[in-house]
Amino acid sequence: MGCFPSYEDAGFCAAVMDTNRESWQMPDIVNRLVTKPDMTVVDLGAGTGYFADLFSKQLPKGKIIALDPEESLISWMEERKKRDSLDNVSIHKIAKDDPELDQLNGEIDLLFIGYTYFHYDEPVKYFREKIYPFIQEKTVIAIADMAPVPGQPRHTIPAQQVIAEMAEAGFKLDDDPTTLLDQYLLIFKKVPL
Repeated sequence: MGCFPSYEDAGFCAAVMDTNRESWQMPDIVNRLVTKPDMTVVDLGAGTGYFADLFSKQLPKGKIIALDPEESLISWMEERKKRDSLDNVSIHKIAKDDPELDQLNGEIDLLFIGYTYFHYDEPVKYFREKIYPFIQEKTVIAIADMAPVPGQPRHTIPAQQVIAEMAEAGFKLDDDPTTLLDQYLLIFKKVPL
Protein backbone atom coordinates (compact mmCIF):
# COMPACT_ATOMS: atom_id res chain seq x y z
CA MET A 1 0.00 0.00 0.00
CA GLY A 2 1.17 3.55 -0.58
CA CYS A 3 3.32 5.13 -3.23
CA PHE A 4 6.66 3.74 -2.15
CA PRO A 5 9.18 3.87 -3.79
CA SER A 6 7.91 6.71 -6.05
CA TYR A 7 6.03 9.79 -4.93
CA GLU A 8 6.20 11.62 -8.27
CA ASP A 9 2.43 11.51 -8.85
CA ALA A 10 1.09 13.21 -5.73
CA GLY A 11 -2.51 12.88 -6.92
CA PHE A 12 -2.11 9.11 -7.15
CA CYS A 13 -0.48 9.08 -3.71
CA ALA A 14 -3.38 11.03 -2.25
CA ALA A 15 -5.88 8.68 -3.88
CA VAL A 16 -4.05 5.63 -2.49
CA MET A 17 -3.12 6.95 0.95
CA ASP A 18 -5.98 9.30 1.84
CA THR A 19 -9.08 7.65 0.35
CA ASN A 20 -11.11 5.99 3.10
CA ARG A 21 -8.21 6.51 5.48
CA GLU A 22 -10.51 6.89 8.45
CA SER A 23 -11.61 3.29 7.88
CA TRP A 24 -8.13 1.81 8.43
CA GLN A 25 -6.25 4.53 10.29
CA MET A 26 -5.90 4.29 14.06
CA PRO A 27 -8.71 6.48 15.38
CA ASP A 28 -8.20 9.68 17.31
CA ILE A 29 -4.44 10.01 16.85
CA VAL A 30 -4.72 13.78 16.57
CA ASN A 31 -7.14 14.09 19.51
CA ARG A 32 -4.78 11.98 21.62
CA LEU A 33 -1.80 14.21 20.83
CA VAL A 34 -3.34 17.68 21.15
CA THR A 35 -2.71 18.92 24.68
CA LYS A 36 -3.15 22.69 24.39
CA PRO A 37 -4.82 25.02 21.86
CA ASP A 38 -1.71 26.91 20.74
CA MET A 39 0.66 24.01 20.10
CA THR A 40 3.44 24.06 17.54
CA VAL A 41 3.32 20.77 15.66
CA VAL A 42 5.95 19.59 13.20
CA ASP A 43 4.63 16.94 10.81
CA LEU A 44 7.84 15.26 9.63
CA GLY A 45 7.29 13.39 6.38
CA ALA A 46 3.95 15.12 5.88
CA GLY A 47 3.30 13.49 2.51
CA THR A 48 -0.05 14.59 1.12
CA GLY A 49 -0.74 16.78 4.15
CA TYR A 50 -3.36 14.47 5.61
CA PHE A 51 -2.22 14.93 9.22
CA ALA A 52 -1.22 18.58 8.75
CA ASP A 53 -4.83 19.18 7.69
CA LEU A 54 -6.21 17.34 10.76
CA PHE A 55 -3.87 19.14 13.15
CA SER A 56 -4.70 22.50 11.54
CA LYS A 57 -8.42 22.01 12.05
CA GLN A 58 -7.95 20.76 15.62
CA LEU A 59 -5.57 23.61 16.50
CA PRO A 60 -6.88 26.85 14.91
CA LYS A 61 -4.66 28.86 17.30
CA GLY A 62 -1.71 26.52 16.77
CA LYS A 63 1.14 26.46 14.31
CA ILE A 64 1.55 23.45 12.01
CA ILE A 65 4.82 22.95 10.14
CA ALA A 66 4.65 20.33 7.39
CA LEU A 67 8.02 18.97 6.23
CA ASP A 68 8.65 16.63 3.31
CA PRO A 69 11.52 15.96 0.89
CA GLU A 70 9.35 15.20 -2.16
CA GLU A 71 8.72 18.14 -4.50
CA SER A 72 5.48 16.66 -5.88
CA LEU A 73 4.08 16.25 -2.36
CA ILE A 74 5.11 19.79 -1.39
CA SER A 75 3.16 21.12 -4.40
CA TRP A 76 0.19 18.92 -3.48
CA MET A 77 0.23 20.23 0.10
CA GLU A 78 0.41 23.84 -1.12
CA GLU A 79 -2.73 23.26 -3.18
CA ARG A 80 -4.42 21.53 -0.24
CA LYS A 81 -3.51 24.45 2.01
CA LYS A 82 -5.14 26.94 -0.39
CA ARG A 83 -8.18 24.75 -1.10
CA ASP A 84 -8.91 24.01 2.57
CA SER A 85 -7.85 27.44 3.96
CA LEU A 86 -5.20 25.97 6.25
CA ASP A 87 -3.83 29.36 7.25
CA ASN A 88 -1.89 28.06 10.25
CA VAL A 89 0.10 25.55 8.15
CA SER A 90 3.53 26.31 6.73
CA ILE A 91 5.05 23.88 4.25
CA HIS A 92 8.78 23.32 3.78
CA LYS A 93 10.77 21.12 1.44
CA ILE A 94 13.59 19.42 3.33
CA ALA A 95 16.52 17.23 2.36
CA LYS A 96 15.94 13.47 2.57
CA ASP A 97 18.67 13.16 5.20
CA ASP A 98 18.01 16.36 7.20
CA PRO A 99 14.70 17.76 8.51
CA GLU A 100 16.44 21.13 8.99
CA LEU A 101 14.83 21.67 12.40
CA ASP A 102 17.57 24.19 13.16
CA GLN A 103 15.90 26.50 10.62
CA LEU A 104 12.54 26.59 12.42
CA ASN A 105 13.51 29.20 15.04
CA GLY A 106 11.10 28.20 17.75
CA GLU A 107 9.97 25.67 20.26
CA ILE A 108 8.30 22.49 19.11
CA ASP A 109 5.55 21.00 21.27
CA LEU A 110 4.98 17.93 19.11
CA LEU A 111 7.11 16.24 16.47
CA PHE A 112 4.79 13.86 14.63
CA ILE A 113 5.96 11.04 12.37
CA GLY A 114 2.93 9.39 10.83
CA TYR A 115 3.33 6.12 8.96
CA THR A 116 6.75 7.02 7.53
CA TYR A 117 9.31 5.59 9.98
CA PHE A 118 10.32 2.89 7.48
CA HIS A 119 11.84 5.60 5.25
CA TYR A 120 14.76 6.19 7.64
CA ASP A 121 17.74 4.17 6.44
CA GLU A 122 19.71 4.88 9.62
CA PRO A 123 17.11 5.94 12.20
CA VAL A 124 19.45 5.97 15.20
CA LYS A 125 21.90 8.31 13.49
CA TYR A 126 19.09 10.46 12.02
CA PHE A 127 17.28 10.96 15.33
CA ARG A 128 20.49 11.40 17.33
CA GLU A 129 22.11 13.91 14.95
CA LYS A 130 19.21 15.60 13.15
CA ILE A 131 16.43 15.62 15.75
CA TYR A 132 17.87 15.41 19.29
CA PRO A 133 19.96 18.62 19.21
CA PHE A 134 17.12 20.74 17.83
CA ILE A 135 14.18 19.90 20.06
CA GLN A 136 13.44 20.81 23.65
CA GLU A 137 13.07 18.42 26.58
CA LYS A 138 9.35 19.26 26.65
CA THR A 139 8.91 18.22 23.01
CA VAL A 140 6.79 15.13 22.53
CA ILE A 141 7.79 12.83 19.68
CA ALA A 142 4.91 10.71 18.43
CA ILE A 143 5.46 7.88 15.99
CA ALA A 144 2.36 6.25 14.54
CA ASP A 145 2.77 3.34 12.17
CA MET A 146 1.48 0.01 10.96
CA ALA A 147 2.68 -3.10 12.76
CA PRO A 148 3.93 -5.98 10.64
CA VAL A 149 1.17 -8.49 9.93
CA PRO A 150 2.10 -11.93 8.58
CA GLY A 151 1.04 -12.35 4.97
CA GLN A 152 0.50 -8.65 4.31
CA PRO A 153 3.15 -7.04 2.11
CA ARG A 154 3.73 -3.51 3.41
CA HIS A 155 6.58 -1.37 4.59
CA THR A 156 6.56 -1.68 8.36
CA ILE A 157 8.90 -1.68 11.33
CA PRO A 158 7.92 -3.53 14.54
CA ALA A 159 7.16 -1.25 17.50
CA GLN A 160 9.84 -2.93 19.66
CA GLN A 161 12.47 -2.12 17.02
CA VAL A 162 11.36 1.53 16.95
CA ILE A 163 11.53 1.68 20.76
CA ALA A 164 15.05 0.20 20.79
CA GLU A 165 16.31 2.51 18.03
CA MET A 166 14.83 5.59 19.67
CA ALA A 167 16.42 4.62 23.02
CA GLU A 168 19.79 4.31 21.31
CA ALA A 169 19.24 7.76 19.76
CA GLY A 170 18.57 9.35 23.18
CA PHE A 171 14.80 9.13 23.62
CA LYS A 172 12.73 7.22 26.18
CA LEU A 173 9.32 5.73 25.65
CA ASP A 174 6.88 7.89 27.60
CA ASP A 175 3.60 6.25 26.59
CA ASP A 176 2.26 3.50 24.35
CA PRO A 177 -1.48 4.08 24.03
CA THR A 178 -1.84 1.50 21.27
CA THR A 179 -5.20 -0.21 21.18
CA LEU A 180 -5.16 -1.83 17.73
CA LEU A 181 -3.40 -5.04 16.76
CA ASP A 182 -2.03 -3.84 13.41
CA GLN A 183 -1.00 -0.26 14.34
CA TYR A 184 0.89 1.51 17.08
CA LEU A 185 1.34 4.96 18.54
CA LEU A 186 4.53 5.47 20.50
CA ILE A 187 5.20 8.62 22.54
CA PHE A 188 8.82 9.54 23.28
CA LYS A 189 10.61 12.24 25.23
CA LYS A 190 14.21 13.41 24.98
CA VAL A 191 16.53 12.02 27.66
CA PRO A 192 18.73 14.84 29.03
CA LEU A 193 22.45 14.32 28.51
